[in-house]
Amino acid sequence: MKLPMPTLRSHKRSMYTPGWLQLLLFLGWYGAFHYAYFQIPDDVFRELYHRGLGTLCADLINLLTPTERVSAVQNRLVSPQADLEIVRGCDGAGALFLVISAILAFPSTITRKWIGIGLGVSLMYGLNLIRISGLYFVIAHYRDWFQLIHTYLAPTLIIVIGCLFFAGWAAGALRSADAAR
Repeated sequence: MKLPMPTLRSHKRSMYTPGWLQLLLFLGWYGAFHYAYFQIPDDVFRELYHRGLGTLCADLINLLTPTERVSAVQNRLVSPQADLEIVRGCDGAGALFLVISAILAFPSTITRKWIGIGLGVSLMYGLNLIRISGLYFVIAHYRDWFQLIHTYLAPTLIIVIGCLFFAGWAAGALRSADAAR
């Protein structure tokens, strides 16, 4: 007597992508985003950093602690206590690219991917605003801690939160696919 072969029942056949292909898609998307990012001239980023990061961080810091008197000057946060420059890499792009690449490589519907990307971009942008504002306080008041927090702790925390977001999004995508069957 011959027993039937087990089948994949957790996904629709059209939603199944082999793991090696998902990995290649993830690496391809990440590489493409990273490559494109470094094709943009620094001058473009200085303006984006001023309007998209610096002014918002200065407003947030001044809202929380008006005595800091922080101003956004070009791509820097400037106050009597500190001068923090926002440069390429301070924008959280690497962590953002990880989240978006993971979502694009994951087998899910295009609508679900767009929702994940929108939520992921919002989350990573918000986290980066908090990170830069926090780094301002560190350099202004705890300068000895700046290198450790800036180089290791803050980026690691953002990547961990990005991974947790992706895990939650992916679990929801799988539940949604199972419910649609």
